[in-house]
Amino acid sequence: MHVLGEHVLIDLYSCIDEKIESPAVLQDAIVNALAITNQCVEEIDCQILEDEIFLVAVSHHCHVILHAYPQLGYVAADVYTFEKSVEPKVIMKELQRSVGSEKVKATSIRRGDFGNERDMKPRKRTSLTAMGRVTRTRTRLTKTGKSITSKGVKAIKKVMGNNK
Repeated sequence: MHVLGEHVLIDLYSCIDEKIESPAVLQDAIVNALAITNQCVEEIDCQILEDEIFLVAVSHHCHVILHAYPQLGYVAADVYTFEKSVEPKVIMKELQRSVGSEKVKATSIRRGDFGNERDMKPRKRTSLTAMGRVTRTRTRLTKTGKSITSKGVKAIKKVMGNNK
């Protein structure tokens, strides 16, 4: 089965502020990510908006679009590759390392899969750092504790009410 390309939508959460506030650092991150996959950046454009830094990088077999929101610690990236030798997962890992993201969520779509009716069904992948797992577990335990305490108090009140 021949697939024309792969489009990966990447959400990078809890990024290091200093790294995503600088357009130069973000440009270097894209250039390095593409260099790892043997792609030379042919053109790169950067727009600095009020609350967002927007970059577009084009290479021969790939393009990367990056939206950085420094006040949110969040970066959204679109990576479209149309050559099998260019692996979007490698680009994603390098972008994650470059911006110091704690949590990554990626959705992958195969483009130009002419033999498959489910062509546009995305596959989601999420990865967390160790610190992200600790934070998530702490939050779940806190919610569970509050729930148990609240239900326990209700049960005690009900039992006490029935004994009167």
